Amino acid sequence: MSERIKQNKILIGIIALAIIARLTVSTSPAIAVIGKAFPQASATQVESVATIGDVAAVISALIFGKLLARWTFKRLAIISVSILALGGLTPLFWHNNIENLLLAGFIAGLGAGGITTLLPSLQSYAYQGEQLANMLGRVVALENGSSMILLFLGGILASQSWLHNYYLFALTLISLPIVILTLPAQHPGQSDDFTTVTDNNSGKHTFLIIIYLLIASSMVFLEAVLYNKNALYIQHFNLGNPTLAGKIMTLDSGAAIIVGLTIKWFRQFFKQYLLAVCFALTCLGGTLMLVWPSIISIAVATFLIGTASATMLSTIPYILSSLTTPQRFPLVMGCFSAFTSLGFSSSAFIFNHLVPLFNPNLLQGTYQLQIIIAAVLALILFLGSHFFNYKKL
Repeated sequence: MSERIKQNKILIGIIALAIIARLTVSTSPAIAVIGKAFPQASATQVESVATIGDVAAVISALIFGKLLARWTFKRLAIISVSILALGGLTPLFWHNNIENLLLAGFIAGLGAGGITTLLPSLQSYAYQGEQLANMLGRVVALENGSSMILLFLGGILASQSWLHNYYLFALTLISLPIVILTLPAQHPGQSDDFTTVTDNNSGKHTFLIIIYLLIASSMVFLEAVLYNKNALYIQHFNLGNPTLAGKIMTLDSGAAIIVGLTIKWFRQFFKQYLLAVCFALTCLGGTLMLVWPSIISIAVATFLIGTASATMLSTIPYILSSLTTPQRFPLVMGCFSAFTSLGFSSSAFIFNHLVPLFNPNLLQGTYQLQIIIAAVLALILFLGSHFFNYKKL
């Protein structure tokens, strides 16, 4: 089998994984409806139905990142997809209380965390250089394209019954045989036919790697406000029903599709200021939500923040790939997945506990805090990029 055929075969497996990588977000449009179905549950519990999977993803990302040094891509992909299927389909039969949904979401998150850790490692295994940078962007576009469709379908299903959202996890049963047939029975540490990225400075950039991981985590922490609050925002201002929440959230994924296909030009235009621009866009989006409650403002804000997040999550893995060796890259990406998952999953908890300290209006205070954090980080990154010699994008 030629190298090109092997590469295309792996690409099919990557596509199968990317399509289901964001399945856990499909419950987001149902948050308001789930809250009504379980009135005894707290606001944090209800919001955590859509985010608790990211708590589990923190754990699984670190575990899978380490296991990739010993186990094969195929084995870990099978395990990840199977766990995602188990957690996602369980609520169809077991949904007596909010705790059941939280446990199922946690299990699904374990599988999703494994998938998000595998994907960049698979890409770095099969591609290199500018080809790798472009592929990372395209896979982000694919992930978000499927996420956009899932959110749209989730909004439609939530308007019928919140339980119907979990039918979408049946997609895992289609992806499973595909990854079995296409992914290689090798791991990054093994000799293979592909030329991989080398880094003679491996081990000297630990501090810089941690900085980039924290930046990515902060971005996802702020983006999670969309998933935690959009449905509640629409309900609070009587802007529409759960279907509208699903449609609005597709703009987050739509922005990521555009970014994924054009990331090369984004990097060339903004250069070292790209990450600072991402937080500036987030600040602008939060400001729109705060001062202008309308369908237009929430749509534009969602698109802006989605653009910022997708740009950052496409750029930082590429930077990390040049800061470490191919053998260490899976572990670094495991940390990347863990940091971003922790940022997403902790968002609701942190905002819901910090906001009451300065504003009794939880919804309004959330956007105020989001704006402050984004503005501070944008300023720090702008000054840092201007005065210090950071890694070129």
